[in-house]
Amino acid sequence: MRRSRIRPQSDATRGRRGTAIAVTLLGVVLLGALFVAGTGIFGTAQPSPTFHSAQPAHASPTTSTDATESGAVVSASPATPVPIPSPTAAPTTPALPALLGAIGDSYSQAWSVSPDYLYDHPQFSWVVGTDENDGVTSLLERFRALGGSPAVADAATSGKKMNDALRQANLVVAAAKKLAAGQTAYVTFELGTNDICASPDFVTDPAVFATQLQSAVGALRAGLPAGSRILMLPVPDFPHFRDITQASAAARALLALPENLNRCAPYEGTSSPSALVSANDYLSQYDADLKAACDDIDANEGATGALYCTYNAALLADSDFTIDDLSTFDYFHPSLSGQAKMAEDAWRAGVWGSV
Repeated sequence: MRRSRIRPQSDATRGRRGTAIAVTLLGVVLLGALFVAGTGIFGTAQPSPTFHSAQPAHASPTTSTDATESGAVVSASPATPVPIPSPTAAPTTPALPALLGAIGDSYSQAWSVSPDYLYDHPQFSWVVGTDENDGVTSLLERFRALGGSPAVADAATSGKKMNDALRQANLVVAAAKKLAAGQTAYVTFELGTNDICASPDFVTDPAVFATQLQSAVGALRAGLPAGSRILMLPVPDFPHFRDITQASAAARALLALPENLNRCAPYEGTSSPSALVSANDYLSQYDADLKAACDDIDANEGATGALYCTYNAALLADSDFTIDDLSTFDYFHPSLSGQAKMAEDAWRAGVWGSV
């Protein structure tokens, strides 16, 4: 039998066969990759991991897939990108004051907070108190806790009416004149209690009250350094005080004593309905004047940054007092817990309230 001879392959033939083998192998590799990746050719697709750039925790995924009952893949469309908010500057808090001034009466002097502490005890005051163990964190103590060291001009005087406001304002302005350039003052203004709580023949006429208030405010507007602030308190909510004292047997008994019958007529003790109506009318007019004075400052000096004023009747009228917030000495002046509430409410009303 004749054998055929195996002819040696040329270089060109070997090259073509090598190329064909390489293409075949490449195809097998690609098909395997597609199978592993789950493109849907060999069965239900499995989503391949997707790598994203950093996104906020609430951002939606970049792509999503939904499978039908037959296992077919519904086209995955990119989700709308969630915009990342641009950083915004935090609201700036004014610099701490270099002077804390107090204009007011016995409420600012912590008068007779209890039978054990009769008369003035400014160390317990909601404004200028310094006692570390009284439970009252005064405005002064709060400024110090923030690193401030304001000078103090405590002009508040127990028993005084609005007719003393100008004298007190001048004392605060005199202290402010000693501040260095660029420093500011923070002045609390708390008067009106003795104007409405005087005996009936000596209650201050609202028109007179307004004139006296404007004189004091005028001195502050002219004398306080640029950027200073005033916290204007309303007259205490005496109708509320009447409600809580009349609901207390201990308070009613004490207020019925002869020496207390005229302590704050007509809100404490017994009063006729007509007297209460008249007193409430006066109180409303006083508060309207205090608010108007403050609003006028903000509408004028406030617009230029020369002087600011805050008035908040809802927060600062002591309407949140309970019977425990009144001194058991007379159920009229704030107790230590009452002073603490005044301090807290006054701080919340000011521009540093969130600090």
